[in-house]
Amino acid sequence: MRLTFDLQPGDDRLFTDESLEQIGQIERGLLRLERGLDPAVVNEVFRAAHTLKGSAAMIGHRRMAELTHAMEDLFGAFRSGTLRDLKPFADVLLTTIDVLRTLVAEVRHGSTLTDAPEPLTGRLRELLSTATGASRDGAPESSNRGEVPVDEAGVSDSTFAPLIRRLLWEAPGGYEPRSLVVCKIDPLSEWQAVRLLQLVIECEEMGVLIASAPDRQEIESELGSTLLAMLVRGRPLELLEVRARLAAIEEVVGVEVVAAPTDAPGEAVTDAHSDSPPSAARAEEAQSSPSVEVFRPRDPIPVAESERIARASASGDQLKLAQQTIRIDVTRLDELMDLVGELVVHKTRLAQSAQELAARLGDDPLARRADEDAQQFARIAGQLQDQATGLRMLPIDTVFNRFPRVVRDIDSQLHKEVQLIIEGKETELDRSVLEVVGDPLSHLVRNALDHGIEPPEERRARGKPLPATVRLTARHADGRILITVEDDGRGMDPAALRQAAVDKGLMSREAAESLTDAESLRIIFAPGFSTSKFISEVSGRGVGLDVVRNNIEKLGGWVDVSSVAGEGTRVSLSLPLTLAIIGALLVRSGPRVCALPLTGVVETLRIEPGSLGRVRGHNVLSLRDRVIPVERLDGALGDPSRPLETDDRGFVNLVVVRSRNAEMALAVDAFVGQHEIVLKSLSRVTGERMGLAGATVLADGTVGLVVDIAALIERWTSGSGPAARPTTRVA
Repeated sequence: MRLTFDLQPGDDRLFTDESLEQIGQIERGLLRLERGLDPAVVNEVFRAAHTLKGSAAMIGHRRMAELTHAMEDLFGAFRSGTLRDLKPFADVLLTTIDVLRTLVAEVRHGSTLTDAPEPLTGRLRELLSTATGASRDGAPESSNRGEVPVDEAGVSDSTFAPLIRRLLWEAPGGYEPRSLVVCKIDPLSEWQAVRLLQLVIECEEMGVLIASAPDRQEIESELGSTLLAMLVRGRPLELLEVRARLAAIEEVVGVEVVAAPTDAPGEAVTDAHSDSPPSAARAEEAQSSPSVEVFRPRDPIPVAESERIARASASGDQLKLAQQTIRIDVTRLDELMDLVGELVVHKTRLAQSAQELAARLGDDPLARRADEDAQQFARIAGQLQDQATGLRMLPIDTVFNRFPRVVRDIDSQLHKEVQLIIEGKETELDRSVLEVVGDPLSHLVRNALDHGIEPPEERRARGKPLPATVRLTARHADGRILITVEDDGRGMDPAALRQAAVDKGLMSREAAESLTDAESLRIIFAPGFSTSKFISEVSGRGVGLDVVRNNIEKLGGWVDVSSVAGEGTRVSLSLPLTLAIIGALLVRSGPRVCALPLTGVVETLRIEPGSLGRVRGHNVLSLRDRVIPVERLDGALGDPSRPLETDDRGFVNLVVVRSRNAEMALAVDAFVGQHEIVLKSLSRVTGERMGLAGATVLADGTVGLVVDIAALIERWTSGSGPAARPTTRVA
């Protein structure tokens, strides 16, 4: 069925981005609330659901608006204190999240993609009705402690009692004496949010406001309400002026000032519907629900600090902060990065022109000015490059955020007890890298849960703690990003891996027995390899880990695995910070100029030919108690083999490169220099060539090849010789 929405051309992307952001915020909040209620998180998910509902209604997405409205009502019950345990609702709410993502996709797709919203909306409303009805039926008769009497506007206790409970729950304590002010706006007013904001600002200017429900942020978000509850300083009889000034505001039809409960906010909320003494109620609730500690009142804010915050809010500082960020289409960032790349190329060309001019004119004023201009241009271009690169950098949290839900769902499916620990989620890396790393990490986490973590009964038999732990970390290391997925599960047995490889026909028994334990662990990355005896929805098909390795290596990274049987497994991914502009050592080898990324370069050497040795027919270099194989760079890339040559001074030029723990010395004809280069992918016309990460345009307009050092070393150390013998020759 075709769908139409009230959107201008191009606005569908803005709606999609903003909606997915709100949905992600709700999902993260739900996973936190499932472990225990937190008032701040409840408010966060409620506001996000309200914003989502308003956006859907605004464009005419009726099914999405109704579904989010039902979800918002359920969050409102938690927000008012009517409901206290989210666990019974967690599954249906997370299902709602999945359906909402599909409904958002309908906006871009323009047609119906799911029939789930209507029955799910009914299910949410049914759950809310049943839960709140049970809550009311099971509640004892309320005492008057903490209740507000009927005001002159004719508002009954039940109408705004949840608002009062929420206010006492969330408001900071430590203010004595204090009172409650309850205001009612004309229900027919078209400016309800404006009037509520006027009431709040009036109290702020008088310096008496402690907190309000709804609070200022909710009012500014246009959360409609005809009632406002405010906690203020002073006794009721001392607040006659406050009441008069509030009642004078247009369309305010009722103002009531009453004494606030003298109990601590947490006690007033916990015992609002109970005749039991506060201490007894807390003791009983603590025994039944250990998570009750999350309801402890927040530390009081000093009076002077709260007044300063109120004044800052009244002066519009929050609005100014909100205007500090804007949304930009990523394609525009990519175009900006391309232009900066061209600027980097011309920066190098300008520097070379200045050097040539100085060589021709000597100490001429024109040459000096050209050199100064080139240096100034280089500084500005470098700053612009840093800023443009920074715009593309995103915290890896944007990828890590998906895994709490993944772990929760798989944990429930496999009936295991697992906790996910995330560290270093603020670590930043390039957006282009971030887009590719998500799927490999998902494969690794799923394998850790399915194959690594044992069932609870097996862990108990081994004396291992519950819940099991999967740890996901990210950090900077040697100019790269190191991401690790680690579990404390059963680990891997190298002998069992070798036997499985033989049984599946992936290698001969002789080849398997010749592998070391470290090499045996890398069998898991072979295509089609799996130790699972059955196929599940989670894993077991023998695909996934080989894709992980291929995707990471395409980014110029590598994968390492370590494991101890019975103790756990760690898989490490090493990735470049960015793929756009990188520092490189330019060298000439054979007919072309090649670029070696500086992250893999250890040092450069000029040695006499007699310093080289021979081992099994290959040149080697003895360097500080290390024996390093030597190979011509053009030969390693697949060109016809030729003997080492010396330069015009009789030396052999070597570049020592490293990947992980392996080293190799590449012989080159000449060193061109160190420059920043713009990495470009090779086109399909040239074909793929092992050992090359891409190409770059040099300062003189020629094309240079960017060497994939990791692939080059691995190919050579594996015993395969030169990295490739391609059918397509790269000029």
